[in-house]
Amino acid sequence: MSETIKVLLVDDQEKNIKILLEILEFEDEYTTEAVYSGDECLKILPSFMPDIILLDIMMPGIDGYEVCKRIRANPDHKSVKIIMLSGRAMQDEVTMGMEAGADRYISKPFGMTELLDALEEVRKPV
Repeated sequence: MSETIKVLLVDDQEKNIKILLEILEFEDEYTTEAVYSGDECLKILPSFMPDIILLDIMMPGIDGYEVCKRIRANPDHKSVKIIMLSGRAMQDEVTMGMEAGADRYISKPFGMTELLDALEEVRKPV
């Protein structure tokens, strides 16, 4: 039996969370939790302790870039992998995401295979 991977879904749009949950629902190795804002993400982080965060960028309040920077600034969450999901696909936005500390950046809309491949990629040891 394989190890369970904890994935935190962070998006202010309920339909996006539902899509992510549908994709991950049949993948037994993932346990998911969903929140709808950057603030909620930072609050649940210490108790849920995810292995991977699927993080939207454009959210009211604290955006995904700032959430990512705050996570990376906290030594307790240094090892969490962050995959940014965004409708912003310009190279400078991708660069901003990577500079904020993301491990991967996926542009919306994305397919199931692309997301699952990204999850598998960030799980691999460096």
